Amino acid sequence: MAKPKVPISINELKFSIEDIEDFLAAPQDPRFQVPYEPKKWVAKDGSVVYVRPAEKSEAPAILQTLKRLIDNAYDRDFYHLVGVRTYSEVLAWAQNRIKDSYVIVVTSPSGELEALVNHRFWDENVAISLHTITFKRKSELGIMAYASKIEHAFDYVGVKEWWATFESPFGFRMGFRFVHQTKPWPAYQHELGGGRVYYVDKQTWDSVVKPKLKERGLMGERPVSKEELQKTYPLKPTEKFEIEI
Repeated sequence: MAKPKVPISINELKFSIEDIEDFLAAPQDPRFQVPYEPKKWVAKDGSVVYVRPAEKSEAPAILQTLKRLIDNAYDRDFYHLVGVRTYSEVLAWAQNRIKDSYVIVVTSPSGELEALVNHRFWDENVAISLHTITFKRKSELGIMAYASKIEHAFDYVGVKEWWATFESPFGFRMGFRFVHQTKPWPAYQHELGGGRVYYVDKQTWDSVVKPKLKERGLMGERPVSKEELQKTYPLKPTEKFEIEI
């Protein structure tokens, strides 16, 4: 019997709330929840970040950070739009209302949230990129984080194609660097508003994209010691946004 993740006003309808939850909760296929191995990345300025899977218990810290971006003060570089959409996706992930979603966080050595990426699996062949958002603008932090979720989809789960759409010029530039191709539009539409689908297939990832990322030092380093990883828990909300250019 599944219990809802949020309070419900009544205990029974015609069926028990627990029975209804079984129908309302989005399906979660264990094939798509292959754990992503944590890694460490050193930025060009020498600062260190850690990339690891998020836990649903950490959703409040993530949402606390994202909530601050849902404000006209951040209506530049599409931070406002990406912030509100990512907030809804993380909330749906935490409350079992999105199918086969996966969230990866990038933290400082002390566990402060610096970036966030999420994606979900359409099926065993296609992974859908949702959002990439950075709260500390370091050289190529966003590109490294975006590469991490593609790595999870291709190298850990084993999909055949990665589908993305881009909401900002910065996102489009990142897709261009990752050799994304374009599906015919409107025959193929991305679920984030029906925009164009930009995709990478497994062969291109293995033969072109990943080697280039390794050459540029954007794949990070493994393994991460237990002592280092432990310090990234509990996840802490971002103290100060550093997103101005």
